[in-house]
Parts: sequence; structure tokens; C-alpha cells
Amino acid sequence: MRAMTKSPLRLAKQALAAGKRTLPKYSSPYSRHDFTQPQLFAILILKYFLKTDFRGIEVLLTEWPELRRVLGLKKVPDYSTLWYAHQRLLKDTRFERLLTTVFEQARQAQLLGEKPTVAIDATGLESRHVSAHYVHRKGYRRFKRKKWPKLTVVAHTATHLIAGVVVGQGPSPDSPQFPDAIRQAATHLHPDRVLGDKGYDGEHNHRLCREELGIRSTIIPINKRNRGRKWPKTKYRRQMRRRFFKRKYGQRWQVESVFSRHKRRLGSALTTRSETTRRNEILFRVLTHNLMILRRTS
Repeated sequence: MRAMTKSPLRLAKQALAAGKRTLPKYSSPYSRHDFTQPQLFAILILKYFLKTDFRGIEVLLTEWPELRRVLGLKKVPDYSTLWYAHQRLLKDTRFERLLTTVFEQARQAQLLGEKPTVAIDATGLESRHVSAHYVHRKGYRRFKRKKWPKLTVVAHTATHLIAGVVVGQGPSPDSPQFPDAIRQAATHLHPDRVLGDKGYDGEHNHRLCREELGIRSTIIPINKRNRGRKWPKTKYRRQMRRRFFKRKYGQRWQVESVFSRHKRRLGSALTTRSETTRRNEILFRVLTHNLMILRRTS
């Protein structure tokens, strides 16, 4: 497990470097060119790292000259400029390209290893800030639970870098998000082994990993499905029944540690309301998580 940086200056340098390698300098040749897109991207990463809002990061930049120097800012962007950048920067395939840049830098730093193992799982995020004590006292009959944002990730077990992301709504079954998440992870990491819990048990998931993506090993426990059948009918599920590597499967718990670190450092509640802005917020949080791990050492 690789430690996450607690230094805003180091994170700013790392985010600015990733932005320069991925994003065009300006969004339009006719814009005012007061700030580059990599600068705005780095500021938004710092916003989530410091757990503040758009006005809050504007104030911090105004009062923090060393941070402005690291980002190369001649003046501080208005909070409305940051809001518009938040809506624009991850459009189209930019999130995918930024994630690719992160893993290229991780590979150059020799963090991934020759045979990376990944684990897949999903977690729920709070759609608003709610007092847990209030909910406990009033009970769920009085305080009705609604749908919540659901985050499915494929995480590298050795470093806790997130390689694949699917944003959805819960409560819902986990298995439908498996193909998109594992395909995305395979483009960034080329995993040697995939670990998942019973929610991902299905012959189609094994076949996707082994036959289509060329992943050598998949370890997913059998979900008996109340049929009482001792031996499954299909090839890969029979392999799981015949010989299940419990010791290797123990590393699946690393993805639970990823969720724990993510929520402790970045919070468990989202601040946005619409489906589009929530998706952008979750993707920015994932990039912040990865850049905190892929920190600069100087």
C-alpha cells in the first residue's frame, strides 16, 4: 500500500504535470487566456483535497502566495470561472485520457509491477450531508432512504490506484457494472489477476476477463443462488468450485481499504445535486485519490 500525500503543494505539482501532459493549454483560441486548463484542473483537484467549495478555494489561493507560485498564477480565478471549468474539463474522453496519464506516470515510477492484481467492488456515497445520529434516533421509517450515488471501482491491490470507474445509482446489482469497469481498467493496467466477491459471480464475467481481455486468472467465489446444485455446469465456475485460491482471494479486501481511505480523506458525502454534476464530482474525486497516491517526492 502506497501512502497518500498530505501536502497541497506536492499534490498541486503532480496535478499540474498531469494536466499539462493531457489537456490543451486553452479551451478556445478566442478565450481571454488568463488561466490555462492545466492550472484550472490543478485548482479543482486541490478543491477536493482541501474539502472546500469554489468560493473557499478562491479565498485560499488569494491568501496562499506559495501555492500561487507553484501553480504559476499571476492572479486568482473567480469562483464562477472554476465552476464553469468543473463542468467542462472532463467532457468527452478527457477523464479517460487523464487516467491514462496517471498510469503512465505510475508505470514510469515502477509502481505497478510485472503482474498486477486488481480487485473490483462497489460502494455508496451520500447524496447530501446527513447527521448519522439524527437518522439513528428517528429511524428509517421517519427518515426515508432514497437512491444514492454508486461508485464501482477496479483498484490495484498493491498501490490502491483506481484503474476503472463506473458511476451509477444504488441500490442495484453489482454485476452489470463489471464489463465496463474491467475493460477500462484493462486499458490502463493490463492486470494479471482479477478478484471479486459473490456479487460478480457469472460465467460471462470469467469469460470476458480470460478470453477477451487476456487476463490469466479470475477469482470470484460461487454464488449458490439457492439451487442446491453442488457442481456448476459451466467451465470457469466449475474451476472455482474445484480449486479456489483462498490465500490469493484474501487480497480482495484491499479494495475495501481503498474505499475507506477515499472516504476518510475526501469525505463520504457529495455536494452537488444533478446527475451530471454528481458524475463530474465523483470523477474528480477519483483523480484526486490517484494523484494523492502518485505524489511527487520533491
